[in-house]
Amino acid sequence: MVGHNQSTINDALEHVACAGIVVAFGVPDDRAYSGFEYSTFFRKNVTLIASVIPDPSVDFPEAVQLIEEGRFSTEGVFTHVLPLAQVQQAFQLASDYADGVVKVVVDFS
Repeated sequence: MVGHNQSTINDALEHVACAGIVVAFGVPDDRAYSGFEYSTFFRKNVTLIASVIPDPSVDFPEAVQLIEEGRFSTEGVFTHVLPLAQVQQAFQLASDYADGVVKVVVDFS
């Protein structure tokens, strides 16, 4: 999961299996921690790993595999898809957290 949105870490805690692992990467704003669900964290016995620099050669192929196998649903994650011609709008949406944005995909096709 990636920081920068207050609900992201709590969503991860809600969906992780008991005794599961959540990897938080990136450096979130301080506000991302203000509503941390400690009760869920402890009740589910979650391991939280913080990482600033993921290894794309390892992490991305594993993430793609989980998605392809249907073991991780991206429903609700990619909330906006914009063509390359609207890349500035895509960045603006993401940086402003506007229009219910979670993740913006820029379509290069």
